[in-house]
Amino acid sequence: MTNLLRSQIYKLFHNMIFWAGAALTICSVLFYAVYESMKAETVANGMPLFQYYSILFQNYSTGLPVLIFCVVFASDDFMSGAVHYYISKGISRIQYYLSKMITCAFAATLYVVIAGISGTIISQILWHNLDGLLQINTLQLLFFFFSQIILHASYASFLVFTCFLFRSSVISSVVNMFLLIFGFYIVHRIEDAIWNSYVISMYWPVAMFQRVQVMTVAEWFSVVAAIFVIHGVLLTCIGIIIMKKRDIK
Repeated sequence: MTNLLRSQIYKLFHNMIFWAGAALTICSVLFYAVYESMKAETVANGMPLFQYYSILFQNYSTGLPVLIFCVVFASDDFMSGAVHYYISKGISRIQYYLSKMITCAFAATLYVVIAGISGTIISQILWHNLDGLLQINTLQLLFFFFSQIILHASYASFLVFTCFLFRSSVISSVVNMFLLIFGFYIVHRIEDAIWNSYVISMYWPVAMFQRVQVMTVAEWFSVVAAIFVIHGVLLTCIGIIIMKKRDIK
């Protein structure tokens, strides 16, 4: 398992899609920073750093790069037939699935880190607001980024699950892009129809990217933990069962 995981991490850092996703993350962070800087309130008062951190992960700035990389990375071996090679070499299907899931979760974590670092640099250039860190409890800030890492890793786990379910990068891309954009609204409409508002939809990781903010992270952490259990643990177990039962041909 260790050697397999090491080889997957090696492929991660030598994958152009991963670096393209990193560039897309930085460009998205820059775009929304410039957009915020043009608002009248921001022009007049600037933007505190803690407030800017809270909007870093909105508008798919990290969700889209995570989607693109995970779908391509998790589906590639099925499209190329390399999965047959791994299994024929004696690697168990459980190990293979977990190696893909862990690598994609690691990539999602890196995108969160890249967004945080690039966002800090960009905000300094635009607003010189480093003193805004004095308004934030350090543990609270770390808690916020830790929560975002859990959410993005859980989303990566969901993406890997769909890739092993469909085994096609095209189908997985279409399905996951649709869910990224419309998933929350569809579930929310269903909730409205059954008079059960905001009970199911908040367990969709993408919906929580923007709800979890620096100053309110403690209020949402129970939901973040539940999302990890649902998407990071239960879906992984289901995905492993599917991987073990289905023919890989």
